[in-house]
Amino acid sequence: MAHPRVPFLKKIGLFASLPETSLETIAEVVGLQRFSNHAYLFREGEEPDFVYSFVEGGVVLLGGADGQEAVIEFFGPGESVLLPAALLGLPYLASARATSDGQALLIPAGKLRQLIDQDVALAAQCARVLSRHWRVLISQIKEIKTHGAAERLAHFLVSQTETQAGPVTLTLPGMKKEIATRLGIKPETLSRTLKKLRDYGVETEGDSVRIASVERLTALVSPAIR
Repeated sequence: MAHPRVPFLKKIGLFASLPETSLETIAEVVGLQRFSNHAYLFREGEEPDFVYSFVEGGVVLLGGADGQEAVIEFFGPGESVLLPAALLGLPYLASARATSDGQALLIPAGKLRQLIDQDVALAAQCARVLSRHWRVLISQIKEIKTHGAAERLAHFLVSQTETQAGPVTLTLPGMKKEIATRLGIKPETLSRTLKKLRDYGVETEGDSVRIASVERLTALVSPAIR
């Protein structure tokens, strides 16, 4: 009989494709923790005790001191955060604050390092996840340095959808001022840019965004940052 935590592991991108034997081993050491909206899961500078993988809900990663924190990225269900810190045994470079109620799988950082040394499949999957995160980081740097607000926002909205064509309605992963910080623009610039995107079939109401045609919005985005 499978360990009761295995179904949760299969919801996480980092673990979903692993063989059953690997999942059973990880399930023996992983914990499941609920968290509340706006709660901090960890703080910048703390030692990485766990890798957090989100079954429900999500977080925003923040860099800097309280009151002057800058949004780095949003993470939601199925994703894992700050794997490099856990693998290297180095302090977190960002804080994680919940954007909703949810629950996360917690795997002890030291135990994960041991399992990676023993399990080739897990080591390969960690390498793939880290490679994807590296590409996202480079894409964000290119956006901020070489593209305007409209293209940055269009790319961000497209990245939040799970479809590549047709109409879609999505919920912003955080407050608009957090989205603006993530994109490297001012909140008032975000408001103006959202109005400009109406010409491309984008309508907003609160934190809900309706996109009339994902492919039409995608056409605004340079292939180099998709």
